[in-house]
Amino acid sequence: MIFESIRLKEGFIERKILFAEGVNLIHSIKNSRGKTTLLRFMLYALGYNIPNTKKIKFNNCEVELVIECEKSGVISLLRCSDIAVEVTIDSEKQTFVLPEQQNELHKIIFGTENVDILRNLLGTFYVDQEKGWTLLNRGVVIGSIHFNIEELIRGLSGRDCSELIQKEARLSRELTKYRQMFSIAQYRETLEAGELVTDSYEEESDISINQFLLHQKRLRAELRRIDSTLANNKRFKQFVADMKLLVQSSDGSIFPVTENNIVGLNDAIDLLIAKRKMVSAEFATVTAQLERLEKEKDSEYEQVAFYKSASLLEVFDKRIAKMPMNPIAIKNEINRLEKELKSIRNDISTMTKSNNSVVSAISQNIVKYAIELGLGDKGSIPKTYLFTSNLKELSGAVLHKTAFAFRLAYIIAIEDALKIKLPIILDSPSGKEVDQANVKLMMEIIKRDFVDHQIIIASIFNYDFDEINNIEIKEHLIEVCENE
Repeated sequence: MIFESIRLKEGFIERKILFAEGVNLIHSIKNSRGKTTLLRFMLYALGYNIPNTKKIKFNNCEVELVIECEKSGVISLLRCSDIAVEVTIDSEKQTFVLPEQQNELHKIIFGTENVDILRNLLGTFYVDQEKGWTLLNRGVVIGSIHFNIEELIRGLSGRDCSELIQKEARLSRELTKYRQMFSIAQYRETLEAGELVTDSYEEESDISINQFLLHQKRLRAELRRIDSTLANNKRFKQFVADMKLLVQSSDGSIFPVTENNIVGLNDAIDLLIAKRKMVSAEFATVTAQLERLEKEKDSEYEQVAFYKSASLLEVFDKRIAKMPMNPIAIKNEINRLEKELKSIRNDISTMTKSNNSVVSAISQNIVKYAIELGLGDKGSIPKTYLFTSNLKELSGAVLHKTAFAFRLAYIIAIEDALKIKLPIILDSPSGKEVDQANVKLMMEIIKRDFVDHQIIIASIFNYDFDEINNIEIKEHLIEVCENE
């Protein structure tokens, strides 16, 4: 992938910058002139969620980036807000809503549909001046964008652990909840061991309220049953009357059947009506008593807070003290979940790393570049160093060069798997604790092994390359420049 040009517009001021296919140096004599901002604008135009810099808010600017990709050819990306990117390929326009369609956009740019790869690509070719030079295999790339080497390896090697990862996430959520429950259970035990006395009146009040609620529920159900029966009887009377039936008595006389001469039906209806009045009266009484108890309870809480100066903590303690909890059972469940979670993570790790040629290739290149940068030899740098989590032993120039070696190994692995040449974007490679001899070693590796990759460096220093496209920033990034 090659960055060809970028057009920046803020208000009425506009600047267009052209990039070379080889080495590009974004340079300023002084710091804080906009070098990092330009790099972030480039990533912002690619659809990434990139944080603003102090002087410029990206969503107030118009950014148009032109890139050339191995799979899709020349692509124009226009971004005027945080929520969308307009993409033009062969005069055909398409809008991608962000962040929902970020992966769809990146599938076109990078030529892969593998989400594990897409999520981690930025961390392989972009080294941020704040986070990048301390990022090896896991952590923050920039802003909210993270990098995870296990995900990238699974993507590059085509290994699917999605079911195990979903199970791991579910178990982690459950474990978090149980640990919180255990903390509460332990706190409850300290309350029981102390002098906290639960208000017996409050307990009795709760019992009474629950009893009245149950009684109210039974009466409400009885009222519904009576109303249903009354409705059916009334409909039956009307039905019989509408049929206009005739009845012949034993003496031969004939008379019509009406709702008033059906024997016993009116008595049954009258009985139901009377019963409903009784149940309704009882329901009203119970409801009134329930409302009275609830008001008394609310009033009690107000009085406790006012007269006894009860704090929220005291109220919390009372509630916790009444909560049934078994710390032993909770602890047993925590132990079970921890054991299961450990097993799942071991399974994920085994599926990711075992007999994986991608792991071997990345590890070999890390060791190769680490040795060349003076970080050790084959005996002191293990092949499993790719997955190291011990960053405390690394600092200053050692960590700086190690991060550089890791990035180069990632870029080679991606080129082997996807057949694309990613650009190498380095923000301030000459760190405070990195001397010029070490910087020269890093640049020599780039010149030798990555001659076919576009290189973009932002720095106040100059670097020794045969041909270099110098992008000069004087006072401000977005200003009219005659040579661009």
